[in-house]
Amino acid sequence: MKRQVLMATAMISGAIASYTAFAMPSPMQQLVQTNACPGCDLRTVDLRGYNLAGANLRGANLEGANLQDANLMVANLAGANLSNANLTAAYLERANLEEVNLRGANLSRAVLRHSRARRANFSNSNLTGADVRYGDLRRANLNGATFEQANMQWARLNNATVDQTNFSDAYRPRMPYRLNLP
Repeated sequence: MKRQVLMATAMISGAIASYTAFAMPSPMQQLVQTNACPGCDLRTVDLRGYNLAGANLRGANLEGANLQDANLMVANLAGANLSNANLTAAYLERANLEEVNLRGANLSRAVLRHSRARRANFSNSNLTGADVRYGDLRRANLNGATFEQANMQWARLNNATVDQTNFSDAYRPRMPYRLNLP
């Protein structure tokens, strides 16, 4: 009798564990299945080459994540933490990057055309060869960032801070914006 009770208890426990695992997907599974994971903890995940076009990652923690070659077109990343993330050659056209923390991120060769990055923190980020045409970086922190050979045509940098920012060989036709120069 005791043996039957123990077996029944074990089976019920296993069923509950299976149900819990099924009912509560990991943040990575949730993102892949639904293309949304607002506020999720996705630190250091490898999303290299993923198609996350239109994804809702508002407020997500992607610190140190690998998003190299990822498609994040029109993704909502407002308020997300992407510090020290690898976004090399990532496609962020028309993405919402408002108030995003990109401190120390690698955005070399990334496409940020028409992206909204108002009040974003790009300090010490690498944007070498990035396409920032028509991007909205108003009030962004660009201190210590590198924009070497970046295409910044018609990028809006009104009131952005640019202390020790490297714009060498960046394509910038006349500056129709005001910068907070030291």
